[in-house]
Amino acid sequence: MTADPTDTANLSAWERCIAHAGYVAEGVLYLLIGTSALLATMHGARRPAGTQGVLQQLGFSPLGEALLAAVALGLAAFVTWQLLIAIRDPEYRHRSKQPLRPLVRIGHLFSGALNSVLVIEAMRVLFGLAGDTDGEHTQKEWLARAFKMPLGRFIVGTVGIGIALYGLYQGYRAVSRRRDSTVDLSRTRLRPFLDALGIYGLLSRGVMFTLIGVYLALAAWRRHAQYAVGIAGALNSLKRQPYGKWLLGTVAAGLIAYGLWLIVKEPYRRLRNS
Repeated sequence: MTADPTDTANLSAWERCIAHAGYVAEGVLYLLIGTSALLATMHGARRPAGTQGVLQQLGFSPLGEALLAAVALGLAAFVTWQLLIAIRDPEYRHRSKQPLRPLVRIGHLFSGALNSVLVIEAMRVLFGLAGDTDGEHTQKEWLARAFKMPLGRFIVGTVGIGIALYGLYQGYRAVSRRRDSTVDLSRTRLRPFLDALGIYGLLSRGVMFTLIGVYLALAAWRRHAQYAVGIAGALNSLKRQPYGKWLLGTVAAGLIAYGLWLIVKEPYRRLRNS
């Protein structure tokens, strides 16, 4: 299909650069989360860390400041790319009239907004301004305030259901051929390896997000913010189950696989001109 000749929003070199850097940074973040969870299976008293927690841990590692600065720049690139898709949609301008395209763009807008929080947190850690918490205490405080607002409980419950459905959608992506339509693996011998990483990683990511959504909906149903969890709480809930270390280890390895999948397949990503 040829592009609309009246459409001049072709991808520039800087747009392609931030897109690739952003997806790699997202992969690095999942590698850190998965590694933290895997280490928690080996140490009984250790809890899995969420996104803010792994950024703090990275800051205290050897070469921590340099690594954290690189991750922060990559996440900033990812935020910029997500907002660019939401506002201009440079790769799919010719599909802008498709019914589902506006919803996809709204999803990218939310993704950019959520990941901007991680950029801020990474900068706070870099400059020594971060606290000792993993962010879940603050999350519960905000939820408690939301429950006091008109329709707050309904909105929180709706968001929880939406997150759970998103988690289930990750499972659908894993078992379907729609894992990533923008990546061309037809000319690489790594395709079976990358397909295996994608399936395992997406299933594990789906489990994590489904748990977060279910707990958030439960918090709204019972009108009690303490039931809500983030990434760290969802992973820790697996650890508390019978055979919890095996459950957590399986999901943790899957999150590592997802991070590797994002990074290794990036050279094969096709960034289209609109």
